[in-house]
Amino acid sequence: MHAQQFLQAAIAAFGQGQLDRAGQFALQVLQLVPEQPDALHLLALCARQQGQADQALQWFKRSLAAAPAQSVVWSNYGNLLQQLEQTDQAEQAYQRALSLAPEQADTWLNAGLLALRIQQPALAQQRLQKAQQLRPDDPRSYAPLASALAQLQQVTAALQTLEQALVRWPAQSQLLWQKAQLLRDQQQAGAAAEIIRQMLIATPQQADLHFIAGCLQHDLGQDQHAESALLQAIALEPLHIGAHEALNQLYWEQQNLAKFLQLTSQTLQAQPEALALRYCLATLLIQSGDNSEATRLLEAGLHLHGRLPDLLHALGVQVAKTGDIRQAAALTTEALQHPQTPPAFRVRALIDAANYAIRLQQLDHAVQLLQQARQLSPQDQEIWAYLGTCWRLLGDAKTDWLNNYPTLIDARPLPTPPGYQSLAEFLAVLNPVIRRLHTSTRQPLDQSVRGGTQTLGRLLSEPDPAIQQFRAALEQRIHEYLQRLPQDAEHPLLGRNNKQFRFSGSWSVRLADQGFHTNHVHPQGWLSACTYLELPDCIRPDDPLRQGWLKLGETSLLLGDQEEVAQAICPVPGLVVLFPSFVWHGTYPFHTSNGHDFRMTAPCDIMPV
Repeated sequence: MHAQQFLQAAIAAFGQGQLDRAGQFALQVLQLVPEQPDALHLLALCARQQGQADQALQWFKRSLAAAPAQSVVWSNYGNLLQQLEQTDQAEQAYQRALSLAPEQADTWLNAGLLALRIQQPALAQQRLQKAQQLRPDDPRSYAPLASALAQLQQVTAALQTLEQALVRWPAQSQLLWQKAQLLRDQQQAGAAAEIIRQMLIATPQQADLHFIAGCLQHDLGQDQHAESALLQAIALEPLHIGAHEALNQLYWEQQNLAKFLQLTSQTLQAQPEALALRYCLATLLIQSGDNSEATRLLEAGLHLHGRLPDLLHALGVQVAKTGDIRQAAALTTEALQHPQTPPAFRVRALIDAANYAIRLQQLDHAVQLLQQARQLSPQDQEIWAYLGTCWRLLGDAKTDWLNNYPTLIDARPLPTPPGYQSLAEFLAVLNPVIRRLHTSTRQPLDQSVRGGTQTLGRLLSEPDPAIQQFRAALEQRIHEYLQRLPQDAEHPLLGRNNKQFRFSGSWSVRLADQGFHTNHVHPQGWLSACTYLELPDCIRPDDPLRQGWLKLGETSLLLGDQEEVAQAICPVPGLVVLFPSFVWHGTYPFHTSNGHDFRMTAPCDIMPV
């Protein structure tokens, strides 16, 4: 056979899913024509489908080195890089593909998906609409386009996009799923649940559908139905991590300790090799305060699976809680040196390694680790938070440049909405509405809240008129803040300020007697806000204990005398505090005389558009 015949045979085998056979034919081509680019491309695709990412990368690079002007190869190379979360390199690959073939619809589609992944919905909208123009009969672009529009707060347009697509493809599951998710985000859980119910009629054995059905039933306050749906999801797919997390969150909120973690533990005992479930159970144990059992679980995983980077890192976090920071640092360093460490995990491990270096007074090393993490994830707010801490401890003026509390921390009252004589009059209408949304009786498992409750879903998407008036007033308040900010292209907050914004998350927290927020930052945020709605009498400006006050600057590192509260703010009803998401913040506990008063707030996260 000639090289071309081997190549055609390889392509035919690949099309039939015979990956090993396709690879063998492609290698025959290379024996006859070394570095033949099509054969190298085919080997890359085979390796990717077989889960051999490192080998696939090498084949792609060789194909492109042999023939750089291959737009399809650049596009497929970008897909692999995106899968590996190497987003900067993926973007470069897509740009190269589009420069060679600007009418390639698949590249526009995948570049749009990348823009969504890196939280650039406006860019995603542009790219996905281009993909639709080039290939209007392809249903794949409609659901992500709707997601981009929703993130840009164009909810009506997002729903219209999905409706138009569903006219053409009424049974297309991705479109129906996206519509249900969008309706859920808009607090229309009933309408979303009906879509999922119809989908379950068509495909009753799909665990994901039972999972989302359970989440929607929880949203609707039907916890018994929620439990049944989540149990069905696990029955169909015993290792469904989302269903295990949601089911245990439900039991936690119900204070049902007899069932909490029971099924998840039994499933792991039956399938001890299920590594993802082991991580899931360990995380739930940690969140519920059982650190010793979580550590035992991780150590057992290390014996069973070997010294995998995820296990080493997780065990390091647990060891650090015992005070053995040197051992935690050693485990994390070993995890980072592991050849199978993926980029997304590497960022988390580098941040934690920097955490340990700070606590060991190895500040220059901590800065080096954080700069490595920043190269991988430049917008991660936690990285900036730790850098600011290092600079403060080193006496570096960059800490003042970064945090700049006098300019960037802004505490002013919410504008009074139209139709009200005063802000107090408006709050008297708003507070009972938000109070009714606090349906849980227990603090969430995975948040900074201690001794309180947190609402579900997106608070500012609630259709109640009072909440929408609150949203409009808050938008005015944020707009005024962004207009006042100075310009600085290098600064993580100021450099992204184009005066346009969207809410990426909104909720309400109701702290009870002795409640507080642990010190934390918002890693995936940009700008954060907190509006104070209802306060107990013990929170007052002349209190030397600062009960219930917001504190800014103190970290979660327990640095003793090296900790610093840079600013403390006494809340008053109607006050809105705005601050960069990388600023450390928490609250002082408070004690009420009767034990029945609450401290209720409405925080939110804000992203630039």
